[in-house]
Amino acid sequence: MKKDDINIIVDQNTSDTTKEKRDVGYLFSLMMKQRKTEQDEAYLATLKEKKLLSVEEAADLFGIGRTKIRELSSGDNCPFVLWIGGHRKIKREEFEKYISDQFSI
Repeated sequence: MKKDDINIIVDQNTSDTTKEKRDVGYLFSLMMKQRKTEQDEAYLATLKEKKLLSVEEAADLFGIGRTKIRELSSGDNCPFVLWIGGHRKIKREEFEKYISDQFSI
């Protein structure tokens, strides 16, 4: 039995109200995914404008894990980290240059 056969059997045994609820639920989930995508794009656009990023923001923007960013920025002479008290900030432009010059991290 193929997937299409199963859908036909399910549709035959499902009331119109149930079908409408299922369709509305599906459309709602699509709308929520679209909304989340738009929010993610707006968030990343905001990060691209910031000069200093937290480790979490840098991880989100560059797609690199937080642990790896902390590891890369732990050196004493790290060119892209700025310590503000005990807080580590990533200089976005310098980190972009660093990443573009690397073959592997």
